[in-house]
Amino acid sequence: MLTTRREALALAALGLGAAATMGMAGCGGVQGATSQPASSASAPAAERRAVTLVDQNDREVAVQVPCERMVVLQHHSLDILCQLGAQERIVGVVDGWRKNLGAYMTTVFPGIEALPQPGGLSSWNVESIAALRPDVVIAAAQAPEDAVRQVAELGIPVVTVTLRGEGKQAEAQNPRLANADAAYTEGCAWALKTLGQLAGAEDKAQAIWDFCMDTRALVDEAVGDISADERLKVAVLANNIAYGNDKYVGCQLLRAGAQNAVALAGVQGNTDFNAELVASWDPDLIITQDRYPADFQTITTDPGYAELRAVREGRVVQAPYWTKPWGNPDTDSIALGELWLAHVLYPQKVDAETVRRKAEDFYERFYGIEFVGTVE
Repeated sequence: MLTTRREALALAALGLGAAATMGMAGCGGVQGATSQPASSASAPAAERRAVTLVDQNDREVAVQVPCERMVVLQHHSLDILCQLGAQERIVGVVDGWRKNLGAYMTTVFPGIEALPQPGGLSSWNVESIAALRPDVVIAAAQAPEDAVRQVAELGIPVVTVTLRGEGKQAEAQNPRLANADAAYTEGCAWALKTLGQLAGAEDKAQAIWDFCMDTRALVDEAVGDISADERLKVAVLANNIAYGNDKYVGCQLLRAGAQNAVALAGVQGNTDFNAELVASWDPDLIITQDRYPADFQTITTDPGYAELRAVREGRVVQAPYWTKPWGNPDTDSIALGELWLAHVLYPQKVDAETVRRKAEDFYERFYGIEFVGTVE
């Protein structure tokens, strides 16, 4: 029987192979991709080339890289492209970027507020997308299939990024995964590598992934041997939903030395929550997200939640924007969020100054701005 998180994840790591550590280092092209010189009719062969890749919804896509004009209709990818320094290549952005990412994006990406928003995660305006003359459109898992097909039929490549391995799922928001930790690690690695290739920033993509893996090693050293009976049960609640089995945040909790109270109750994927349900899960700690402040306000002030053990004991924490305890990972979910969670759970093992230094380094090196967030 596996008793520690380190033992539980060791088997997944064996199956992950170079693809997650990163299929980036030894492979010249995108995972599952072939490449050949671009024709002389396109951009100079020395600068651009044609690649064919299989995206994370199992679609084969041919695209010229690096792309000069990108429409990004998925907020994780928008954020990662900014880490890669690709802001000048982006000509259209997903609606709801401010709500899903945060106001820091206006500092990271000056001028983003003036950019067209030709669609969202699940609704697109095909004419508006076409009018932007993109070299590629980045789509979310839940993008409308008819619109994806119409855009592709116009000769515009569409690349779906889910930040998750194991291929297309029957329900985009409620996947069923054979190995969630491996799937999200591989999926985030693939997304970062692919976006780096599309943006002509392969070296920076590799540097970001190296940072992610360095942080994971630090977390594993600090909390990897915590046994199952010592781990706190944590519920992550955001935007009126709770995250159950096969969502990335459960992997984030496991790596940080906790258990997902919602998953332990048998919840698959996302579910709505109320005070009665949360009481039945009886978490030791509740985590909300600062991008959805109403959840924290409700849980800490609504009389309906007052008798929850976590509320009575003052163990409700609002995760800061830069930690990203989400259903699907961003790179900084791994690079910073897993470390922050380990600090929240076990401050005697991971101190605040270590977390702060890592966050400052990440923001300076990859976003190119000063880190102004708070750790505690």
